[in-house]
Amino acid sequence: MNSALRLYIAFLTMSAISCNLLRKEDVVPLPGTFRMETALTWGGDPYTLGQVVTDHLGHPLRLDNLQAYVAPIALRNAAGEWVESDDVFLLDYSIHAQKMVSTFPAGTYDAVRFGLGIPPEINTDIDPASYPNDHPLSVLGSAGMFWTWASGYIFVKYEGKYAIDPGSQLLEPVSYHCGTDASYRTVTFELNEPFEVKSQEVTPALLTLDASRALIGTGDSIDIAVDPVTHNSNGDSLGARMMDLLVDAWTLEFME
Repeated sequence: MNSALRLYIAFLTMSAISCNLLRKEDVVPLPGTFRMETALTWGGDPYTLGQVVTDHLGHPLRLDNLQAYVAPIALRNAAGEWVESDDVFLLDYSIHAQKMVSTFPAGTYDAVRFGLGIPPEINTDIDPASYPNDHPLSVLGSAGMFWTWASGYIFVKYEGKYAIDPGSQLLEPVSYHCGTDASYRTVTFELNEPFEVKSQEVTPALLTLDASRALIGTGDSIDIAVDPVTHNSNGDSLGARMMDLLVDAWTLEFME
């Protein structure tokens, strides 16, 4: 037997030993994808921007612009630890069938959480020009959703027209621009049953926003005839109230 053959046999032997020593549970599976599709409703009924609806006080209302930042998305694993994505999303409800897609380690999760707005650590003192153009926080990506370096991004825009009385022409403006670090909120879904993110597979869910609940909730309500406008770059209470109401305005369901 020549030396080359001996070396080849030794290599095969060591390879076999190494494979046997590598236990199956030591292999880390490739990550999977968690995809949240989005939908918009008003009082539980499907809603499209531009439709005229009636608010909780009987005012005819038409929303023309509804946008919201979401960052980050996090899932809670079986060990009770929150696993966060690094993604930032700008939901613009004038765009049909938007999706938020993030990568997570394969595993079982029992809760979903997302930030409504931009986290304080990336909200202020960062030049939007430092991001690539396709990023939601860039100059192009955040067009109309940025105040100044000091006050940061607009977390939510809720704009349209309303009328005081039913049957009247909708001429009065509704314009809520909510933001600042103090207005950042988190939305958490504690699930009745855990779900699995499988390696190299997509786990789909549907995230629905009920736009009517930005104006009324269990502990507060906003009268658009009294308080129709807030641009709270300095952090007024009306913008914070709307952000509080929006925390309970979402529902999440998993899709087959």
